[in-house]
Amino acid sequence: MTIYRKIPMRQNIGGNMTFLPTDFQAKHLQEWLSSGVDEEIIALNVRSLSGTLPYEYLLYSLKISRRNDGRLRDRDLKKYQHIELGGWWCNGVDPLNNYVLMMWGCFKPDFPRRDRQKIHKFIKYEHPYREETRAFFLLVPNRIWVKVSLRSGIPITEEDLQHPGGFWHWVWQHNVPVTIVEGVKKAGALLTAGYAAIAIPGVNAGYRTPHDEYGTAIGKPNLIPDLKHFATQGRQVNICFDQDNKPETVQRVITAISRMGRLLVNEGCSLRVIDLPLGAEKGVDDFIVAKGKEAFDALYNTAVALELWEIKLFTLLTYPPAIALNQRFLGQLLVPEGEKLIILKAPKGTGKTEWLASEVAKAHDQERRVLIITHRVQLGEALCNRFGVNYVTEVRTNETGTLLGYGVCVDSLHQESQARFNPNDWANDVIIIDECDQVFWHLG
Repeated sequence: MTIYRKIPMRQNIGGNMTFLPTDFQAKHLQEWLSSGVDEEIIALNVRSLSGTLPYEYLLYSLKISRRNDGRLRDRDLKKYQHIELGGWWCNGVDPLNNYVLMMWGCFKPDFPRRDRQKIHKFIKYEHPYREETRAFFLLVPNRIWVKVSLRSGIPITEEDLQHPGGFWHWVWQHNVPVTIVEGVKKAGALLTAGYAAIAIPGVNAGYRTPHDEYGTAIGKPNLIPDLKHFATQGRQVNICFDQDNKPETVQRVITAISRMGRLLVNEGCSLRVIDLPLGAEKGVDDFIVAKGKEAFDALYNTAVALELWEIKLFTLLTYPPAIALNQRFLGQLLVPEGEKLIILKAPKGTGKTEWLASEVAKAHDQERRVLIITHRVQLGEALCNRFGVNYVTEVRTNETGTLLGYGVCVDSLHQESQARFNPNDWANDVIIIDECDQVFWHLG
């Protein structure tokens, strides 16, 4: 089999808007409709592929090794044979090449292949083999263009309508606010709601770090050219990635937002982060379908600047709670058996100090000492008085000394202080960090 990518002819549908004739399977159309994407946006950007046709879209790169007769090698044919069973393909226009249809895109196979790195995971989306990932700029019908114009307050001129770049040239030319999402269906859902949305295929796909031939990083991260083109001075850029409750995924997304966000800020953009609330709706498309466009409007209008968002991270719990209560007071809260680290988050006046007092008493019954760490001396003294433990300034004059433990300000957690603090002395004891976010901020 010899595979060469053919560029399909585009057809005019009025003005200078063009589209690719679409051949849908009903299930592919329904999938996009279920994500809240306008049917005309789907028709302009998505088509069903099967048989040998997907090879033309995924294996066109000149970097792919071939046999002397031009045929794909057996290993690649075997690797990608699942795509013959069908799936949908989506691309968009290329802002770096006069807004013609982009060859790069994504294919979602109906029967995905297994990920060799993670045996229980399947590769949901396929992208052109050996080609660098890019961003999606979906074709937009004029009525959606008008919705984005009305929402942003930026008018469409006759010159904009006549320009071959159409919608995306207008977005670029007039510094229209853009929202970056992970996944092309989410971009379709936001465009449908009246927001200019750019999709990248993964949270880390908005920037690249140069590497040498051995895979060692040899430079700093840079925005991919597609995003750099739109990173113009003064443009408002929003990032809206999926929400997740897996700690490793949460950290990966946080890192990606910070890195890409900083690169955009360095280009002169005003960067905001839109946080989706934890719930059944993982992505913005699901959120809009379940909660309505107005609910997303509210999130968009209350998005925070990157700097404030990064500060807010220090006060958030990134692990799902083991116990969640809906009551006025904590009462006799049962600690999960065997847990070494317990984080207690509750409003003021719910009985946190009373509960801690009972835990201190239990520790003393078990002949375990208690170390109480605070960020203010007065707070530490008050807690020690409540718990029946000496503050560090009292250990030399009180007959119990450090027998029951002691309280200390975080500034004194070193061996040169009057506490003569040594962390090795506290193995198997109980440590209480009160107002921990303030303590950690104080440490920083």
